[in-house]
Amino acid sequence: MFKVSKNNKSTFKAIKRRHFLACVVALITAVIIIPGMTTYLPFHMNEQIFLPFHMNEQILLPIMLFPIIWVGLFMYAYLAEHVWQPFAVMLLLSISHGLLSLLALMQGKA
Repeated sequence: MFKVSKNNKSTFKAIKRRHFLACVVALITAVIIIPGMTTYLPFHMNEQIFLPFHMNEQILLPIMLFPIIWVGLFMYAYLAEHVWQPFAVMLLLSISHGLLSLLALMQGKA
């Protein structure tokens, strides 16, 4: 009467890599982004502060943004068309914010 056909197509390709990217790499990237963000947030220009934070509260905004950053990276790991795209974005974010943190630490040494 009715023919039932099995459709073995999966929604995502490379699901194990996407799980790893979403769970592990997104969390590591979000953790690396937080100290890097403290180097450019809040924005300072000629001693005028555009955000209502003092230097001792500079870590507040990145910490408050941590869940949003992590969820964004998590969702992007699953929604990207190719697996290499979120990996490249997370790698670029990790390297750039890691270098920003390193430069901030090196300035404090001098």
